[in-house]
Amino acid sequence: MFKSISNRTWLLTISASFSVILYACGQGKSSQPAPDVEFVPITAYIREELKSIDSLKLPTTLYYQDKDRKDTSAIPFATCDSLARAGFLAEDITREPLKSSYKESSFADQSIPNVTFTYLTSDSTLPLKRADVILKPDPAGLDKVNTIYLEKLYQSGDTLIQDKLFWKANHYYQILRSRQIGQGEATVTQWKVVWDPVE
Repeated sequence: MFKSISNRTWLLTISASFSVILYACGQGKSSQPAPDVEFVPITAYIREELKSIDSLKLPTTLYYQDKDRKDTSAIPFATCDSLARAGFLAEDITREPLKSSYKESSFADQSIPNVTFTYLTSDSTLPLKRADVILKPDPAGLDKVNTIYLEKLYQSGDTLIQDKLFWKANHYYQILRSRQIGQGEATVTQWKVVWDPVE
């Protein structure tokens, strides 16, 4: 199964960054990376994993829940793909004009070990407020994505929408959406799409 991003240049960059972080700050936080360090290509990774799900013809199951019902159903890849694209691929912070609006920080934990890259923006007009990517080092030198977490907050008409999105590499993704109209009570909807049969 697909486990690492196919862009070799990016993999080498991230591997080097991970080594530098471990050496320089142990378990501490690093400041914003050097200008030539690229952001973790979140959207590129998700596109590649979606391709893998499709090419391997993995069965996909949707677990849906809202305040009124719970439902579990097998879904075609097209549904898995469209839900993922609408939630995870709407913004690409690796490219302008979005990239300059986000700051990267990183935290390396030698005890696990892993490294977390966090992207935050101070621009209140942007829906994507936060992105966290956890990478696991690999003895072969190709760091692997473990999880991706996104937080969004935006207005749609008179409705305030908050999305919390989680992607577990090679296993599943989950979208938790809260909708609130005016001062009314928020309603929560959850979608979880699984393609790992042991999940």
